[in-house]
Amino acid sequence: MEPIKTRGELMKRLFVALGILFVVCMTIISVSSAQDESPVMVGRIYHIEGPLLRYIDAENDWVAAVPDAPFGAGDTLYTGSQGQAEFVVPNGTWIRIGDNTQIQFIGLDLDVSEVDVASGLARFYNKDDNLVIKSTSPFGYVLVYPGGVFDYYVGENSVEIVPIKGRITFVHTTTNTRYELSPGNPSILADQNQVSSGEGGVDPGWDEWNRSRESFWASRANVTGPSAQYLPPALRHDAYVFEENGRWERIPYEGSPRWLWRPTRVPVGWAPFTVGRWTEWYGDQTWIPAEPFGYTTHHYGNWIFVRNHWYWAPPVVRATVGLPILNIGLFWYPGRVSWIHYGTHIGWVPLAPRETYYSHYRWGGPHFARVTNINITQINIRPRNYAYARHAIIVPQNNFYTANNYRAVRITNINTTTIINNYRAAPIVNDKVIKNYSTNRQRFNFANVEVREKPHRTVLERINTNQKLVQQARREKGSVLQQQAKSIHEGKISREARIQQPKATNFIVPANETNKPRSEIRFQQREFRRAARETKERPVETGKPSSKSIKPVTPPEKSEELPTPLKPRPGRQVPQPEAIAPEKSVRTTPRPEHMKPSMVPSVEKPQGEATKGITPEREDLAPVKPVTRPKIEAPTKPVQQMKPEAPERRIPKREGVVPAKPEPKVDSEPLDKPSSKRGQIVPAKPDTKIEREAVEKPSPKKERAATTKIRPADKHRGETDEQVKPR
Repeated sequence: MEPIKTRGELMKRLFVALGILFVVCMTIISVSSAQDESPVMVGRIYHIEGPLLRYIDAENDWVAAVPDAPFGAGDTLYTGSQGQAEFVVPNGTWIRIGDNTQIQFIGLDLDVSEVDVASGLARFYNKDDNLVIKSTSPFGYVLVYPGGVFDYYVGENSVEIVPIKGRITFVHTTTNTRYELSPGNPSILADQNQVSSGEGGVDPGWDEWNRSRESFWASRANVTGPSAQYLPPALRHDAYVFEENGRWERIPYEGSPRWLWRPTRVPVGWAPFTVGRWTEWYGDQTWIPAEPFGYTTHHYGNWIFVRNHWYWAPPVVRATVGLPILNIGLFWYPGRVSWIHYGTHIGWVPLAPRETYYSHYRWGGPHFARVTNINITQINIRPRNYAYARHAIIVPQNNFYTANNYRAVRITNINTTTIINNYRAAPIVNDKVIKNYSTNRQRFNFANVEVREKPHRTVLERINTNQKLVQQARREKGSVLQQQAKSIHEGKISREARIQQPKATNFIVPANETNKPRSEIRFQQREFRRAARETKERPVETGKPSSKSIKPVTPPEKSEELPTPLKPRPGRQVPQPEAIAPEKSVRTTPRPEHMKPSMVPSVEKPQGEATKGITPEREDLAPVKPVTRPKIEAPTKPVQQMKPEAPERRIPKREGVVPAKPEPKVDSEPLDKPSSKRGQIVPAKPDTKIEREAVEKPSPKKERAATTKIRPADKHRGETDEQVKPR
């Protein structure tokens, strides 16, 4: 190191060192503050079957919900008839609900999820080691500890809690008593005044659907690739989506190489925030994606335009020394864009990593600013200051809340100069950006679907009561909830109590009858379970159909299905039914001389395939003596020129085809000698001059295993792939 010669040089180096120290300290402070600030916990509607409705408190109305839409504290969802849905929260809360079920989210935090089930059927999963789920009902609440799973049957007059896995606690509100539940023990049945033991068991159809969803997730968890390495733990359940729809590339950005994800299954000229739609949620414009990778990439992390392509930078939960920070913390955002407008046009610009995101709600994060009515006039932003202003998406205002894909309505004949000179930037969308914005009811739509059936106003009483709890915003820690439950007196099951089994009530009525008096409407009720299955946990089969769907094929009755074959006469060929014509052409090739007797020609359907859907006869019933046949005049034409009526092609429909054994005496018989036993097919010895492809004859064990395979639904019972029932 060179010696310092002057005082000025010393001061210069000192200032440089202080500057570097200041930058490092600010980086540490920003990282620390971002990590200390708790992100807003937002759930995701992951899967929907049938109708699912969302209650809009501002409009006192219901709208149709869609997959990949968010939900949070205060949101109420309702499934219609034949409806089912699956919800996922990043803190480890997984919920599935059946039809005619009302669910409301009271609070979602890192270690506690509080969810109310007013009516219907739900299954809760606690998949985190530090999480406690509190699920309330009109009769009490349930605490689900790590690893716990239970079913909730909530009726108008009673509730039943069925433990499936782990430790579950039920607290009865009226008596303020606690009951511990575990798998293998009776369920809890309670009404407003008393608690008894229930019948237990789960509905088979409901249980199978939940198991199929668990199998779906188990198969996705086995995905291989780098996505699981680059995604934060809370988002790794979506790793398979990144592997299927794009690739990770090491791209230089801001002087440092980074691993960024690039979508590849997109059209030329694709840009983020184009395939989907905007809707208002929590007071902010929220992106509802229409792409499989859209939810994670548009609500977490940042989009970066480099090398003429859009890349997604995942959120970083830990800072790396020497690497510039793009986004610290697992913060959820409605859609990181800035707004521009001019005349009847509205547009949005994807924000670069360190550009400020403005919103009504406090979403948190290092580059976030909350807008209030007081400071909105003090915000001065211009389109020219945005890094990606030339990539702005501009559409007519009339299409802003009606389009599901803005690529079809995007205005493309606007250049960057026009955007910078004519368009004005806005931190949020309001009446100045869109005319009559505050009275436009379309801004709450998640889809262009007219809801013709809605829940009766009876359900609003429970919703309004819970909204008061949401507004209080008083959250208990998971450890506190456990201590409070332990301090409650443990109750005893009343064996003499007569509690009615809960029944599912359908509150769905035509949209024009939601405000009718309840006395004028008769709501339909039904039993939650038509049958009960034990709650014993069964292993989830990854990527395989459930055992319930696998049934051995029952062979048809012999008296009805087995036709009597025609008895051939010497010198005369047996006529062939027209329906026996093969569906595929028979390809003949020279037969090798070393073909073993166990190999059969491909003219006949190989026995291993022919037994699909047919239960073979037992081996001990197979003939033990050689079969003798009367001699029949052999065909004079080559086999490849034989008509479809050839004797060896006649395969009448039958029960229990006996696999032929390679007995020398049987193989040496003439080609067209009939079998002495009906329903049995003996492989014919082909002409030695015409050799064909050989197919190895399967063993009886393989044939027996083949009978358990499921045949396509369009094939008749007892028929093979190339076999058709005689007319």
